[in-house]
Amino acid sequence: MRIDAATAEVLECFERRGVRGLLLKGASIARWLYVDATDRPYADCDVLVAPTDFDAGEEALKSLGYVKPFDDRRMPSWWREHANEWHRPSDGVCVDVHRTLVGVGVDDATAWRALSANTEHVLVAGRPVAALSLPARAMHVALHATQHGVRWPLGMADLERALTAGDDDLWRRAAVVAAELQAMEAFIAGLRMAPAGKHLIVRLALPDVSSVDAELRAGSPPPLALGFEQLARAPGMRARVEIAWRKFVPPPAFMRHWDPRAANGPMALARAYLRRPLWLLRRAPTGLRAWYRARRSVRAAGSR
Repeated sequence: MRIDAATAEVLECFERRGVRGLLLKGASIARWLYVDATDRPYADCDVLVAPTDFDAGEEALKSLGYVKPFDDRRMPSWWREHANEWHRPSDGVCVDVHRTLVGVGVDDATAWRALSANTEHVLVAGRPVAALSLPARAMHVALHATQHGVRWPLGMADLERALTAGDDDLWRRAAVVAAELQAMEAFIAGLRMAPAGKHLIVRLALPDVSSVDAELRAGSPPPLALGFEQLARAPGMRARVEIAWRKFVPPPAFMRHWDPRAANGPMALARAYLRRPLWLLRRAPTGLRAWYRARRSVRAAGSR
């Protein structure tokens, strides 16, 4: 399989250069949850990289012919994603280099220490590669389901299979990992997405916690809904104005990533900047309603 071969190549290159990385999802999920691993498709390779090795990991990817469409290192911390996508033009393979996982509340270094403390090896293209331990993998399945929400069939299929494959002891240990990573809100939100997960929460007496962010994600939010929560959490009016301004007028590199037509020259970039506020304003009402519903739901849960 092309993705497996690329995954093995990337992690072998990392190992040669002393870059510490862990396989996320992909073959580690397919071989755990599916009788035939080919029944679980994956279109890219996801790797968690130690924070101190991040630059070396990017150099390793460049040596293998990968390029990064958008570099967010100069963006504010609130803008930066949990991962950067790298693409290899020669064969179309994509690699997502993760700093952390969506839903995790601790800093990147703490997350790496927790997730790399206990690992397992999985065969990928005939080569053993380091992957998350089974409890951390189960936790990640729940976080990933929350990240993409109920409308993403693949995440729901993984979650339902993991709830069947893992016994209560495994999920109890997964909950310990989630607590260590300050990811309980996203973990619980993921479990709630499946009937078996709701029963598991009761059996294990897991905490009834929630957050607006996790509630929104689990519901597959419309565009801008998460942005309204970002504004609500910002520390003061100055920070909110900065976020709003950046959303309306992002840097040119982001605009070319957001709208590929903007890469066709200065006039095309100017047209993209004109389209940006219209795109935001058209989607704002739907996003605001979804954010308000999620906030009201979390408040109601907290008052019970």
